[in-house]
Amino acid sequence: MNGTLFAVLLAAFASAAPAPRALRSGEPYWFKIYSTAPYRESWTGELVVKDLTRDLPALVEKIKTGGGALTQPPGNFVSSRKDASQQLSFSIPSKDAKALVAAMRRLGTMDDPTIRALGVPIPLAEVQAKIKVLMKEKTDRAAALAKVPAAAAAEEEILEHLLLVEDVAKRTETQVLFNLLVRQK
Repeated sequence: MNGTLFAVLLAAFASAAPAPRALRSGEPYWFKIYSTAPYRESWTGELVVKDLTRDLPALVEKIKTGGGALTQPPGNFVSSRKDASQQLSFSIPSKDAKALVAAMRRLGTMDDPTIRALGVPIPLAEVQAKIKVLMKEKTDRAAALAKVPAAAAAEEEILEHLLLVEDVAKRTETQVLFNLLVRQK
């Protein structure tokens, strides 16, 4: 009973809460968070090889020649001599990921990796429009901003963040973060 009452009250307050001004009027929401992660997807897979000692160095070489890079030195990844297994994590350009999976399958058996999306693409036009507005204000209202240093600093921080986000969005090559368990039959 108390749980139901709480849920009803929570729903009533949530529906009565006004939407943020920017969302109501179509104005930019200046504190919107944009992901700057270089990865757009996370792939997880398992490769079963005949001889881990022989096939692991060949796999690492295939990752490197296929355009990938390990996320840390090979000795830092979890491994088990008892289970004859090795975990690897690497980044690879999205455009090269499927070809690398095909190359890995030549070393052993592997099902299709599980693919998960990691965030939404950055709306570049929206970010650039905000940068344009802030740059114009910074120039046109320099004297007024000088009188309110905290507001000027906040505007500067927002502008710096948006410029970083723009730089990330302009990168043409997105990455896949690939987590792989390699084990011996």
